[in-house]
Amino acid sequence: MEDKEFTDIISLITKQTGIIPRESHKSGIKNFIDKRKKEIKLNGLDYYNYVCLNKAEMDILLNHATVNETYFFREESQFNFLKNKVLPELHSSLGLNPVRIWSAAASSGEEIYSLYLLALSLGIKTECLATDINTTVLQKGAEGKYKSNSVKAVDGAKFHYLLTPYMNQDKEVNLPPEITSKIDRRQMNLTKADSIFPRNIHIVFIRNVFVYFTVEMRRSILQKIVDFSLAPGGYIFLSMNEIATIDYTILPKGVEKCSEGNVFYFHKKG
Repeated sequence: MEDKEFTDIISLITKQTGIIPRESHKSGIKNFIDKRKKEIKLNGLDYYNYVCLNKAEMDILLNHATVNETYFFREESQFNFLKNKVLPELHSSLGLNPVRIWSAAASSGEEIYSLYLLALSLGIKTECLATDINTTVLQKGAEGKYKSNSVKAVDGAKFHYLLTPYMNQDKEVNLPPEITSKIDRRQMNLTKADSIFPRNIHIVFIRNVFVYFTVEMRRSILQKIVDFSLAPGGYIFLSMNEIATIDYTILPKGVEKCSEGNVFYFHKKG
């Protein structure tokens, strides 16, 4: 593949997703395209033009180009904070109404299941939504079957007791239909202007995605979450390594940056 064509494809991925691939990520995308070109009939087109004319192929490319590394109870301290403070307080204020939780870059689903199982263990009713641009990982989440690498000994171990009923001797997790059916799933591109953001959400997890976006895109997505999705008194959680990328210059009005020990989060006033 010529350098110009590959550069055009990377630009196309950025235009469609807002993601700016790193150099290490680009090599994986190039290897995928080289392999893919041998599998399909391009009918004289180069791959760039073929993708532009074929929505199904565009979806395949974007599914491969998005980064989807996650595991259960990732960043354990955030879940500890949810258990001890956020979920009990929201439950108390909402009464019989459910706590509405949105995993906005859900990947293969370990995050939303972690949130659901934690709330369930506390006897707290929830409505859980998982969204992602990648349809392949959404389908994996719907199946609820995970290899042992979705359970890390170095992080999240404090909450592994919540997975024990669904874990086999090889530490693979198989979630039953009574669990998987509790999660609403939706394909969603956070960067598109016409994306319909969910309403009245009390907890938003949007972790390990802003690091791939421009500052302007971070500002735009945060503004939409605060304006359209986050309920008064609601919380937004990013990954720890992304907190520094959000300062007062892009933080929407009405939201404050807070900390509890080593846990940083954003809280909507009201």
